[in-house]
Amino acid sequence: MAAETAEDRKAVFRRLIDCYARADVDAMEPLIAPDYIGHTSAGDRNWAEFRQSILNFHAIFDYAPDAFIVEDQFVDGEKVATRMTAHVRSRESGEPMTMVGINLAVIRGGQIVEEWNTWEMVQSAQSLSMQGA
Repeated sequence: MAAETAEDRKAVFRRLIDCYARADVDAMEPLIAPDYIGHTSAGDRNWAEFRQSILNFHAIFDYAPDAFIVEDQFVDGEKVATRMTAHVRSRESGEPMTMVGINLAVIRGGQIVEEWNTWEMVQSAQSLSMQGA
């Protein structure tokens, strides 16, 4: 097997967010290591918990297939750092929303072994005007 390149590792993460946007958790399975661990502000999670969080977010937000935009992506060895934006729509109100995120993933053998991520909601102009801003 040929050694993984930086581009191979970037492509794994891009495939992951493509599947995420479609809530295709079954297609994500080959991209996630069996001993995966994710570190979030809510605590650590395994693959089953990550899978459930994706379904939970899709219950709250409507994602277009191209919802995620990779703004920057850097590779250092097995680590892939990605700065991205997600454009979603609230299922409850229909209001468009933007989230910005940073992810640091350890990718080995074509699978995400470990990751750290953080997301922030960027308030829409409509939300700000309703608050008198």
